Amino acid sequence: GTLRDFYIREATSFIEQNFQNDISVEDIAAFCNLNRSYFGRIFREAVGKSPQEFLISYRMTRATELLKLTELSIGDIGNAVGYPNQLHFSRAFRSVYGISPRQWRAENKTGR
Repeated sequence: GTLRDFYIREATSFIEQNFQNDISVEDIAAFCNLNRSYFGRIFREAVGKSPQEFLISYRMTRATELLKLTELSIGDIGNAVGYPNQLHFSRAFRSVYGISPRQWRAENKTGR
C-alpha cells in the first residue's frame, strides 16, 4: 500500500483504541505526525467521511452494541464511548439514528 494507506490505518487504529477518551481530530493528526488540514483531506479521500464523522460513527456503532448487549444505563454507555455528558451523547446518537438511545434499545434489545 501507499504511505496514505499507512496513515489511514494508523488513524483508524488510534480511533479504535482511544474512542472512549476525549480525542479530537487534532489528536489523531498529531498521532500520525500530520498537519490537521492535510490529514483531514487524505482521510476524507480514502474513507469517504471526515475524521470527525468517522469518529462519531465509530462511537455510535460501539454504543449500539452496548445498548443491545448490556444493561448499562444510557449515561454509562455514553461515558464508555467518549461522551461524559449524557445530553451530548443522546443528541449525537439521535443525529445519527434519528431516535434516542433509549428508544433504540427498546426496538433492538435481544433476548428479552
